[in-house]
Amino acid sequence: MSSLMICLTLIMAEDVDLSKRFSDVEIERSFRRFLTSNVLLMEVTGAKIIRLPDGRSVFLSVASTAMKDGSAGDRLRAERVCRTKALANIVAEQRGVQVAHMEELTERSRIVIDNEQESGSSVSDLLQVTKTKVEGIAKDMPVIGRWKSKDGGVFYLAIGATIGKDGEVAAEAR
Repeated sequence: MSSLMICLTLIMAEDVDLSKRFSDVEIERSFRRFLTSNVLLMEVTGAKIIRLPDGRSVFLSVASTAMKDGSAGDRLRAERVCRTKALANIVAEQRGVQVAHMEELTERSRIVIDNEQESGSSVSDLLQVTKTKVEGIAKDMPVIGRWKSKDGGVFYLAIGATIGKDGEVAAEAR
């Protein structure tokens, strides 16, 4: 009886902590304990692997995007963007990311001579562009969760699967 109370207290404490940081939290029951075990798993985007004691692994990918106006169209856009980003996270985890960085420095000087008085100005413009590229094929995974930041400004989406000891996708996380 007391262990049941401890479990209920931990679950309720977990939900209270989640409600301080997130709103509209919807997570598949079989993946809830993995995502909510550490709030950073829900906040920090990217692919994550959780190894289970029985030899299985839980593979998660979390993505986020800024919400613009909260309309139905904005929500559909956020779903599409996050799903694509979540799949890109998986490919990046497996194959790496190609990064290209470019810098361009432009300097201009201007000298004015007026009544034998000389004045001048110098302007420097620095343009830095960094591009990242992820290319590859990832197996599709089901959406296992959706939530928003407490203020509703950021939408999060998680996809995931449980991988068995044999490396095959298992039915559920349990």
